[in-house]
Amino acid sequence: MEFFNSKKFILLIVVILVVGGLTGCAKKHVEMDHPKQPTTLETIGKLDAIANVLGCMFDPTPCQKKSEEQKNVKPESQE
Repeated sequence: MEFFNSKKFILLIVVILVVGGLTGCAKKHVEMDHPKQPTTLETIGKLDAIANVLGCMFDPTPCQKKSEEQKNVKPESQE
């Protein structure tokens, strides 16, 4: 019973706890559940579409005319 009260036993327990904490038992590779963040180049590539949307928010008449023109033109695949 003297061994359980000795400094060697306490040191051994501390070492086991530290090693167990460092190695852990969690998964090493975590799968991402959310989509990846777009890069700067991908964002800059969409500036034309963003400008069109903002333009339509402040002056919707040209966008409505363009939308009506697209409705009047039949797609070639349906002919």
